[in-house]
Amino acid sequence: MFLFFLIVSAITSTFLNGYLQDFYSKRKLFDPVNIRSSHNEKVTRSGGLAIFLTLCFCYGLGRAFLDLDINLFSLIACCFVALIGFFDDLFDVYYVEKFALQIFAGIILIQSDVYINNFHGIFGIYEISQLTAYIISLFVFLVITNSLNLIDGIDGLTGLISLKFFVVISVIIYFTDTNIYAFSVNKESMLSYSLTLIGALIGFLIFNYKSEKKVFLGDFGSLLIGSVITYFIFSILHSNNQIITDNWVNRSVISVLLLIYPLTDTLRVYILRAKSGNSPFLPDRRHLHHKLIDKGYSHVKASILIALLSISVLIFGFGISLLIWNIDLSSSLFEGFNIVATILIIIAYMIFLYYKFFDLEISK
Repeated sequence: MFLFFLIVSAITSTFLNGYLQDFYSKRKLFDPVNIRSSHNEKVTRSGGLAIFLTLCFCYGLGRAFLDLDINLFSLIACCFVALIGFFDDLFDVYYVEKFALQIFAGIILIQSDVYINNFHGIFGIYEISQLTAYIISLFVFLVITNSLNLIDGIDGLTGLISLKFFVVISVIIYFTDTNIYAFSVNKESMLSYSLTLIGALIGFLIFNYKSEKKVFLGDFGSLLIGSVITYFIFSILHSNNQIITDNWVNRSVISVLLLIYPLTDTLRVYILRAKSGNSPFLPDRRHLHHKLIDKGYSHVKASILIALLSISVLIFGFGISLLIWNIDLSSSLFEGFNIVATILIIIAYMIFLYYKFFDLEISK
């Protein structure tokens, strides 16, 4: 069953990306070229719509023939965010209006009863109050959704980072014996949706990497994927759910590791913009992927390199966490020391990668 969703979504997404590229092109709905653009050819922002329609088609099949379920509030929230992105692609919605609408969508998502109600030992905090949980969950929703949107600056980057996330989360769900997704949405359904997104992203990346008839994800796609990823993260961090990695890696740590590039790059850019006196919401060319492009990397090489580095941080963080967890330093020092030590070592590794790949000049 699961392989069925992967294959059908990949075929559907490939077809829809080609069809919508022609549809947009005939109506001259091309991505505008400006000073920040990384392209000078005619490109359509139809990738997000193709992914959305692929999800709708596969959900229809699953609902009709396999009785798959979906959380209604999460569906409404994701569709609302996608609608914001769709209008932004066509009319360039002002960032204040877009941000306000995203807050509304985040509130809807929290009504699904899937939100962050436990820090799982990070900073020595476990269960948190409901009001605090709502506020933190809304903040995390805005951060994740916009971080995926912000890194969508070169070909393939958001697609590859998202693909990595859904591949890892699919493995976690598949090997988890208990129902990782409580609240009426079963494990089989969520695994099917995760695999559907993998197939949809594969179909998109085929066209995103093309030199002719290229397709961009657009705000429609990046915001949609970001909101779906947020729902998966909320499900992982909710205390009522259990996942197979609980005995090896802290849930908060693995959630950050799954999105390490968009989160760190967004934080870095916001800090740099604030230091220079600019609004953190106004676009520029301060992202790490821009550093690689300016140093001579092609879009393909830059996006693949970042994806590989992101995977290396995930594997390194998992290994370090497992090693320190087995040593159990907390029993001899203080509760939570294992988590603190893991985070510090991961940060040191990331700093090494930054100076190794992003801050040094490459030979021409």
